[in-house]
Amino acid sequence: MKNHASPLQSTKKFFQSGRYVDYSFTIPALLFIAVFMLYPIWYNIIMSFKDVSVSNLKDTSEQAFVGLANFKAIFADKYFWSAFQNTFIFVILSLVFQFSIGFLFALYFNKNFKGAKWMRAILLIAWMNPAIITGAIFKWLLAGDIGIFNYFLMQIGLITEPINFLASTQTALYSVIVGNIWIGIPFNMIILLSGIQGIGNDLYESAVIDGANSVKKFFYITVPCLKPTILVLLLLGFIYTFKVFDIIYAMTTGGPANSSQILPYYAYEQSFKLFKFGQGAAASCVSFVLIALLAAVYIYFSNKEEMDA
Repeated sequence: MKNHASPLQSTKKFFQSGRYVDYSFTIPALLFIAVFMLYPIWYNIIMSFKDVSVSNLKDTSEQAFVGLANFKAIFADKYFWSAFQNTFIFVILSLVFQFSIGFLFALYFNKNFKGAKWMRAILLIAWMNPAIITGAIFKWLLAGDIGIFNYFLMQIGLITEPINFLASTQTALYSVIVGNIWIGIPFNMIILLSGIQGIGNDLYESAVIDGANSVKKFFYITVPCLKPTILVLLLLGFIYTFKVFDIIYAMTTGGPANSSQILPYYAYEQSFKLFKFGQGAAASCVSFVLIALLAAVYIYFSNKEEMDA
């Protein structure tokens, strides 16, 4: 028969081994996560099932439980579905162009040439800048009266009069997408460049001996070797882009006529402009569930791939 140590003996052994010191270093991080992440998420979920207004915001005893009423209210709101549609347009277009352009830059900067490091550093400025500043810059670039973009289009003869990109329901969302793409390109470039530089040169040398050209080396060596990196990068890009708020606030404030509003901004507007805190919390819960579902799908397929390997 096996000898099972008592809880007291296990505890004594744990402290004698000194492992408690290692675990103690994680306590600040765990407290930070609990206070600034888990508690707000839990409080938001609770709020989504209550009738919360300015009058009873501080007194939780006066916040009546309303069940799924807040969710029913936002699902019946046409602006919610407009924001829902805009969110996926915003996310998909941002991810496609951030990743594609970032990949091209990564392949370009993988070559050794004079000034490559300085050029990479300059490109990183777009990512290092706060999004609110980038939004203000693009708001100026796309302005109808003094915008450089309009001036350039008029000089080359593509337009005859300025276009107010941010004031049109047809172009406002896509203008914000352009600004968000600009922010994400350097991050994609750096991550992919690190992955490319980690691929052994012997693979490419063997491919050259076998007669492979640059296109075949890209699709049969570079992309397969970068598959884990690409999946993680796309997941992180989806999560970040799905919860974008600041650049929309800086450029359009969700307008005109809610045409550039996405789910995070819709939740903000419900809570802090219309003071419907319960409905704002419900909209935030919808965003959280969508992100969690994608993360779960990614984890499932990652684990399945590891088991099959």
